[in-house]
Amino acid sequence: MRVALCGFGNMGRHHAQMLLRHDPPVEFCGIAELREERRALAAEDFPGMKLWERAQDMLAEQRFDVVLVCVPTYLHAELSILAMQQGAHVFCEKPMALNVEQCQEMIAVSEESGKMLLIGQVLRFWPEYVFLKQAIEKQSYGALRALSMCRVGGISTGWQNWFLDEARGGMQIFDRHIHDSDALLWLLGKPRAVQAYGFSRDARTAGGIVHSFTHYDYGEELVVSAEGSADMPKGFPFTAIYRATFERACLEFYSRNKPALTLYEDDKVSHPLQEFNEAQVQSGLNISSAGPYFNEQQYFFNCIRSNRRPQRVTAAAAMQTIALVRAEIESLRSKKAIPLK
Repeated sequence: MRVALCGFGNMGRHHAQMLLRHDPPVEFCGIAELREERRALAAEDFPGMKLWERAQDMLAEQRFDVVLVCVPTYLHAELSILAMQQGAHVFCEKPMALNVEQCQEMIAVSEESGKMLLIGQVLRFWPEYVFLKQAIEKQSYGALRALSMCRVGGISTGWQNWFLDEARGGMQIFDRHIHDSDALLWLLGKPRAVQAYGFSRDARTAGGIVHSFTHYDYGEELVVSAEGSADMPKGFPFTAIYRATFERACLEFYSRNKPALTLYEDDKVSHPLQEFNEAQVQSGLNISSAGPYFNEQQYFFNCIRSNRRPQRVTAAAAMQTIALVRAEIESLRSKKAIPLK
């Protein structure tokens, strides 16, 4: 299976390191990266690797079975579509695209070309979130009564400050907080409405919505909220949290704790995934865990080998996540609750 990578930023480098760990192995044979210093880093990491400056040239000059798209968000649709039209299955990092219309075009090309499209909503492969989903579905501790999520950290800038430009990156609420929005859709289905609040800066130069709180309306029997930010001071470590309160227990994930998952039952405290050991990767990301990213790659390769379309993250589900976050942005700016169709 010939695999190429578009983009060798921190996320692209993270995925690149995972590609060497598969059994059966894949043939990692091409990297496209616009920045000269990042191409030099790719050459250092992968001696002898064929390198291109432009992804468009790489896709035009050679054929690949799989292409990983790890470029800035505003290029996701263009390069994913081009790769599928050139005959490759595509793994595209989240967010799927900047808007629902681009998502629809990506899905249409996937269906027309017969090529698979997986979006990197990695929390669906993250052990602590998989454990939560199973607890909700099995009602292991009774019915879920409340769920709060949090994903906060410092500012992201990126190449040419694209993270700070809403037109190119969609803002933190669209890039970072989207993980929790997607997890909620996966865990609980679509809410009836959303009400969001937040703090904004200049949308072209300073990140737009940099801190947000959202309430998701799932009815009177369940309270659900999420916080996302990219405005923590320098030195504040990236932090992801969820706290799920059930009828008979509370399940808490805190990314900075070791072990990260704690189950509280009456007079009893335990760590359900205490024996879970993850491989570590040093790629420049604020997350070093290899396991979930490897798991989603492996899942995609297995789907391709078995000719089975991805189900854990369908392209339609990833598009629904884009629609949900767009509704949150609309709510925050209009100061109104937005019903979901």
